[in-house]
Amino acid sequence: MEQHLRHQAGALADHSSTPNPALTISRQCGAGLHRIERALLEYLDGSDPDSFQRHWALFDQSLIGRLIEENRLPRESFPFLVNHTKFPVPPALVERLGHREEDWTFFNHSASAIRKLCVTGNALIVGRAGNFVTADLPNTFHVRLVGAKDQRIVTTAKRYGMSRDEATELVDETDKSRARFVDRYAGGEIDDAGCYHLVINTDNLPDALIVRLIGDALADWSEQQRRKAEFPPLAGLPRPRIPDRVR
Repeated sequence: MEQHLRHQAGALADHSSTPNPALTISRQCGAGLHRIERALLEYLDGSDPDSFQRHWALFDQSLIGRLIEENRLPRESFPFLVNHTKFPVPPALVERLGHREEDWTFFNHSASAIRKLCVTGNALIVGRAGNFVTADLPNTFHVRLVGAKDQRIVTTAKRYGMSRDEATELVDETDKSRARFVDRYAGGEIDDAGCYHLVINTDNLPDALIVRLIGDALADWSEQQRRKAEFPPLAGLPRPRIPDRVR
């Protein structure tokens, strides 16, 4: 984390550079993120150096809370540009993020921290409605991990050494809690596939394949975004006429 924040400070000082990609991951309970976190960070660090800088870091709820409490994030403001969002943004989120800072809740501070981490790149944000609060950032890629409930229960029971009944209750309550959080604070639906670039059903997929799917999709998408930034479409050019015979 220390190394990542130092790199982040340097990136903020260089406003002329194209921001490095960032990644948000939303997941159903037991979909297997805990198994691939380290491997995914290592895969992203080992990607094409022309597309990525090294020192990717993962930020979950506890780490974001620490950064807020220790006031270790840069104070620069990154407004939420609702007219430039990639996905539909619920009005409730726009209103909440538009409050005066003195009226902010912990969610507002968390959302601000997530945006500051993502805008400078090389940050993997887990949960916290990350895909909603960064919907307008052109460098941030959104992934959701899902799976069949029965398999997720088996995975959860094995991970925590629980009985099947205990794991079933944990899966149900965790999924409901995350859905309530997104609905209450972001005004969105966590299972809306239209709010993600990539949705992966992790059932019966090897962890290494899941890592490659996420990492390669992010790399290709990031390169496409970079090209768009370097060669934006020319405005005002006439559209080519399509011959009647091919209409």
